[in-house]
Amino acid sequence: MITPRDHDLFAAATSAFDRLDSVIGRYDRPGRALAVRIANSLPRRQQVIEMRDKHYRDTLTALGVPVWDAYDEDAVQLLCAEDDRPVGSLRLTVNTAVSGDLHDDFVGVSAVVDSGPFAVVGRALVVPELRTAGVLTAMVHAACRWWLRHGESSRLVVTCLSATVPAAVAFGGRVIVGPLPLGPLGIPVVLVEVDARRAVDNGGRWLGRHGWSVA
Repeated sequence: MITPRDHDLFAAATSAFDRLDSVIGRYDRPGRALAVRIANSLPRRQQVIEMRDKHYRDTLTALGVPVWDAYDEDAVQLLCAEDDRPVGSLRLTVNTAVSGDLHDDFVGVSAVVDSGPFAVVGRALVVPELRTAGVLTAMVHAACRWWLRHGESSRLVVTCLSATVPAAVAFGGRVIVGPLPLGPLGIPVVLVEVDARRAVDNGGRWLGRHGWSVA
């Protein structure tokens, strides 16, 4: 039997997680409200893992990467929820001209990245039923705003499967190399460089045109 004390304990735990997993963007339009937050707590990181395992495992296996790797531990994990239901996630990893996950994944990539730190946007996923609903755009917009506030540059590199390259270019990105084969099946991956300031402007305009308000 659930007692009033149980409700109080649950509310206190939820409040603690909310403080740890701060919301960095809210996106609303009629009939849909999304909250994008940093997933720092173990329960919310577990939600990221569960979504990857359920919706993205085959793709990750083809790319030769696990559902959760060593870079995930230190990465900035973004989790998007609709009415507390996880519907999307992506990660930001800090790279330099000589080190980071981009260099581990692709040989010789230092020849196409400038000196100084940049963030790699990767592991982006949206639950199948919402893949055309603007969730990915909201998450990338939130990620770019966060990186501008907390990163040491405005540079981002997005790792794109061929089908997602047009979306990255629409944010103001430019293809810097690719397609490069990745994983045991040689899945073609394209690297797109994005200036976060331009991406915030372009993404905000797209969201506005499609009826989204941004907070």
